[in-house]
Amino acid sequence: MKRAVVTIVIAAMLAAIAPAPLHGADADALQMGKQAYAARAFAKAFQLLKPLAEAGNAEAQRLVGDMHNLGAGVAQDNSAAIEWYWKSAMQGNAQAIEMLGQGMRLFSESTN
Repeated sequence: MKRAVVTIVIAAMLAAIAPAPLHGADADALQMGKQAYAARAFAKAFQLLKPLAEAGNAEAQRLVGDMHNLGAGVAQDNSAAIEWYWKSAMQGNAQAIEMLGQGMRLFSESTN
């Protein structure tokens, strides 16, 4: 019973902080940014996705993190990548959570 209550409370909290779905120009910018990223037009992807990431879109945040991680369209910057992955992960983006986990594993292996 206690576990069910905790689950319901957590689900309600996540629903309350979940960003609203994108509409109109923002949805179009996200789609165009993802297409540019897939086409390896990283400078264009960054130009389209960064404003959405700054506005709190978890998918855009993860992609901006990827670009900083890889140095794709921007200078390679691990600190910036971690920051964007963290913001995205805090919204439940599974790929960002995975990237943070991989980074922690690599850091752990490099210090042993």
